[in-house]
Amino acid sequence: MRAAIKLSQFETVAESPVVTTLLDLVAAIADSAHDDREVIATVADLLDSGRVTLIGNFCGADVRVG
Repeated sequence: MRAAIKLSQFETVAESPVVTTLLDLVAAIADSAHDDREVIATVADLLDSGRVTLIGNFCGADVRVG
């Protein structure tokens, strides 16, 4: 079983990206976000900046916010 991801893992710029599923990423951010818009903006920023790489169903998927 995988350990839960904490939002603090995404707050620092690491040499290598955090590797996680989209579900775990959204859940970690939603715990601290004020609303859904903040969750979406934060997920988009983390993915666009390369600080997070997705595994699982969304690995390699284009998840841009339109």
